[in-house]
Amino acid sequence: MIDRGHRPGKLIGLSLDELRQRFEAANRVTGGPAGEIPADLIEVIELVQAHQVDALRQMLRQAIVQQGLARFMLETAAPLNSVVGEAWMRGEIEVFEEHLYTEIMQGVLRNAIAGIPAQRRPPRILLTTLPNEQHALGLLMAEGMLAMEGATCISLGTQTPVWDIALAAQAQQADVVALSVSVAFPANVATDVLADLRAKLPASAELWVGGANPGPQRRPVAGVLVLRTLDEIPGTLARWRQAHAAAAPALR
Repeated sequence: MIDRGHRPGKLIGLSLDELRQRFEAANRVTGGPAGEIPADLIEVIELVQAHQVDALRQMLRQAIVQQGLARFMLETAAPLNSVVGEAWMRGEIEVFEEHLYTEIMQGVLRNAIAGIPAQRRPPRILLTTLPNEQHALGLLMAEGMLAMEGATCISLGTQTPVWDIALAAQAQQADVVALSVSVAFPANVATDVLADLRAKLPASAELWVGGANPGPQRRPVAGVLVLRTLDEIPGTLARWRQAHAAAAPALR
């Protein structure tokens, strides 16, 4: 267990039975002894399974303090979301436990994002999800990355009807509409709805799509920029600002 990265101080006081249980739980999460998931991520699964809400919340908050928000989202939150989702799909955690994790993570992220000083720089970005797309965690993480880069973020929350997204983009004079589409959303439906939204948006508004859904990657939609990972956001923003520098002298 120490070779896998578990802290000796947390293992030394455990009984043989408790050590065996942790070892078996780690094997279930990683898929076997050769799994490469870090020990701290396995510890999160154990906290979720044990319903240790306060301990999990404190662990995530401490990680943000130690890593900073950007590193936390890229190096901890993103892989954690995948690990928890895979554990749920394998039946290792219950639906309510996955929901519990999601609510805690969203709460921790919202508090951290609220502490980012607002710079209100272009572009103006409207954030939401497609109708019937209930997963908000990816959208929230995207908002955090955009806010740290100084972008002006306007979030509509989840499940906004296509026509209302277009109306909001016009009313808010959005430069970009940013969507998060999870792997749970039907891939073929995603591409069709994105094409419909692109046709309804003002020509001046760009459409960016992130998330793990394979649809936009397999069937690219004209006028839709697909961001595969969170760490693509800073470079994409920089390119937008460079392209629009002539129209926005204040950015120079």
